[in-house]
Amino acid sequence: MTAVEDELKKTLQMADGAAEQDLARLTAVYEAMKPSDAAKVFSKMAPEFAAGFLGRMNPGAAAAVLAGMPADEAYSISVLIAGRNALVPKN
Repeated sequence: MTAVEDELKKTLQMADGAAEQDLARLTAVYEAMKPSDAAKVFSKMAPEFAAGFLGRMNPGAAAAVLAGMPADEAYSISVLIAGRNALVPKN
């Protein structure tokens, strides 16, 4: 039973690692895009999804993308990014 659990843990770790690599790669793609083009893509995303990527991007690239988005969409995404760690225990 322990061997099966260990194998399952390894499989899950590999899947988590692959998912993280995919997210990192896609984040890098968005950072490399022209901000105006990335803003168009991000405007089509659900705000929660867009906030996940923008929160991972370097601040300069994220700022340029947000600046190219309609103000109400950029605001919604900014609120999500600002509040995502609000419930994390402080101590």
